[in-house]
Amino acid sequence: MRRRLGRLAVPAVLVCSVLSPACSSPPPAAPSAAQVAGAWIANATLVSASGDECVGADLSQASGRRDQLLVALAGESSMNATITAQGNGTTCAYSGSNTNGALNLTMTTCQVSRVLNVQCSNGARRDLQLTGGSVQASADSRTGTGAGAETTTWSVLPAGSTQSVGTLSVQSTFTWIFLGLPSADYHTFTGTVFPGYADGTISIPADQNSWCQPCGWFH
Repeated sequence: MRRRLGRLAVPAVLVCSVLSPACSSPPPAAPSAAQVAGAWIANATLVSASGDECVGADLSQASGRRDQLLVALAGESSMNATITAQGNGTTCAYSGSNTNGALNLTMTTCQVSRVLNVQCSNGARRDLQLTGGSVQASADSRTGTGAGAETTTWSVLPAGSTQSVGTLSVQSTFTWIFLGLPSADYHTFTGTVFPGYADGTISIPADQNSWCQPCGWFH
């Protein structure tokens, strides 16, 4: 009998109670701050503008103007983005890096890059061609918030002309919120429709507080 009990005692020490902390499953890992792919809505504010005797002169006195951006992010450490400006009406692709939620993006190409027939305070009219842009921002999908700055460069042309008469540099800042959508699976929401991303039409929820009325630097 002792021999039999001795044999039974060995496997008994291997049985682990589900209530024991040593045997409980580890808690699921929290989402990483670096996982920022998806759709973000940014409220942008004009900070400063320089260059060009017409549009630039007016914008240098117009800090505080607003625009609203839809930013579609894809990737992890290497990021691709599509940024659509509601008021300015531009849609451009960006690429760059993401280091633990710190993004550094540079404009690569544009689907829509021209703003037509902008009237200056002196009565002259200009067309603006977006030629460059960069974004530095922080983003945390765990809190759904972040902030950043954007610099864009524009070629200024007399309305209807193809000959540039100046270069305009525009600086803005923004705060953004995360919609939490996978970057390759956008759907249509109620609200204002924006130009499409990879798989069709995108729209964003209606802004109930009219933060951006009117929108754009050049209205």
